[in-house]
Amino acid sequence: MTQADPGSEQLVRRAFEAIHQREMDVILELFTEDAYFLPMTGTRVESGGYYGHAGIREYFEEMASVWEEMHPYANEVRELGNSMVIVIGGCEVRGHRSGAGADTAMAWLQEIRAGRIASHRAFANSIEAYEAYEAVTGAVSD
Repeated sequence: MTQADPGSEQLVRRAFEAIHQREMDVILELFTEDAYFLPMTGTRVESGGYYGHAGIREYFEEMASVWEEMHPYANEVRELGNSMVIVIGGCEVRGHRSGAGADTAMAWLQEIRAGRIASHRAFANSIEAYEAYEAVTGAVSD
């Protein structure tokens, strides 16, 4: 496991900033047309997540109705091999109705394909993300 190459790290950080700013055109530009998107929340989480640009749009429409603010952040981006990166950070949110905020530690497992994000999966912590990487690839992480 190594630090992510600058291109992958820049891609991840730009995607997180686009999510925070709700720049849908930029988000879709950074994700492949057939991207798999599995956040921690959303109506399709239990049924397998969101697929493609239409699914990503649907998720962010749902998110906008719940969260006034949503700010994912990456403290660390690590290259895992097999075109996968793990992102360790968190997400700050503030609810529309309640105004209540939270800052929750999280981790994400992302697959990078041809300079774009092909898979984005959120986890409660880095251990879960590493376990998912091992399950998907059969590789053992450090």
